[in-house]
Amino acid sequence: MKGRITIVIAALLIAAGLGLWHRGTEQKQDAGENSGEAPVQHHAALPTKIEERRPSKTRTREETAVALAKIKFNLDDIRPDGLRGPDDGLVSVSYEFCVPNDEKMLAEVRRIAPGVAIHAGSKGRIGCGEDQALCIGTTAGPDWRQELMGIAELGYVVEIAECYFE
Repeated sequence: MKGRITIVIAALLIAAGLGLWHRGTEQKQDAGENSGEAPVQHHAALPTKIEERRPSKTRTREETAVALAKIKFNLDDIRPDGLRGPDDGLVSVSYEFCVPNDEKMLAEVRRIAPGVAIHAGSKGRIGCGEDQALCIGTTAGPDWRQELMGIAELGYVVEIAECYFE
């Protein structure tokens, strides 16, 4: 089973790399058609600035697959309104992730998901390092999926786990 999972992850990473390489090739061609302007420089890694990310409706399959692989809980159980459970006991889902304790990166997380609580110095169950801040978000609200995917697309976010308050 581990071998299959490793192969799937490797295939996703290769597909993401090819997608980024292809996108970079297109950007170079577009830059060559500029009217004497200097070409715009783009990094080959996953975009980290909110302005550089594609809107959710134009994400490539590879970008979506890489982002979804970081989310370690089942999104299929969550309704469009962000709630899950039986009709008489619906609740939102809290999730946690680690972000480098850098003001620019924390500001980017706040822009993507304004309701995320940031706890510098806390490890959480996910195990943030000393140079990281624990971030806790929730699926409450109509834009929960876009916010969660926006966070998952950040290159410095490695994993997003369900948060249990025990």
